[in-house]
Amino acid sequence: MIKHSILPKKVIDPVQLSLGLAGIAVRSQRLMMDFLTRRPDLGGLSDPTGIGQAFLDLTAKMIADPMSIAQMQLDLWWKHVKLLQRTTERLTGITNKSDHRPVAADRRFRHSAWTENFLFDYIKQSYLLSAEAILAAVNRVDGLDPKTAHKVDFYTRQFVDAMAPSNFIATNPEVLPNHDRDRRRESSPRADKSAG
Repeated sequence: MIKHSILPKKVIDPVQLSLGLAGIAVRSQRLMMDFLTRRPDLGGLSDPTGIGQAFLDLTAKMIADPMSIAQMQLDLWWKHVKLLQRTTERLTGITNKSDHRPVAADRRFRHSAWTENFLFDYIKQSYLLSAEAILAAVNRVDGLDPKTAHKVDFYTRQFVDAMAPSNFIATNPEVLPNHDRDRRRESSPRADKSAG
C-alpha cells in the first residue's frame, strides 16, 4: 500500500528562494550579454531600442523586493479563488448574477455573452484580474528612470492587450458563432460533391 503525505518534506523559505532566483537572473543576464558581445554577427538578436535592457532593469528592481512580489502573487491568487467561487455559485444556480468588473469603455467586452454566459464571464474576469495584476506589478516598481519606466509600461500593455481573450476565436463569443457557421458553410460543398 502506498502512503501519501500531504505535508511537504521541506518547507521552502521564500527569502532563500527569491535570493536564488535573483542569482539566476543575474547570471543569465551576464551569460546573454557575454554571448551577444562575442557574436556580433548575430545582429538580429541585438537590442537597438533597449527593450530587453529595460526589462532586465525592471527584473532587477523587482527581484530586489521579493516580499512585494510574493504579496502581489498572493493577492492575485486570492482574487482568482474568489472569482472561481463566484463562477461556481453561478454554475450551480446559487446566484445568476455576474460579479463583473465595469468594462463599459472596453469595446472588446461589449457583447452580452461576456456577462451573460458564465464561462465567457469567467474568461473575461480572469483575464482582467491577471492583466490588472501584471500592469500594477510593473508600475509599482520604484527606481526606474522615467524613460525606462515608460518603455516597460508601453510594451507590457502591448503584451497584455495581445493576450486578451477577445483576440482568440475559441474565447471570443462574438466571433465563435460566425466562425462555426463559416466552417460549416465551407465543409458543406465538399459533402455535396462526395454524395453526388
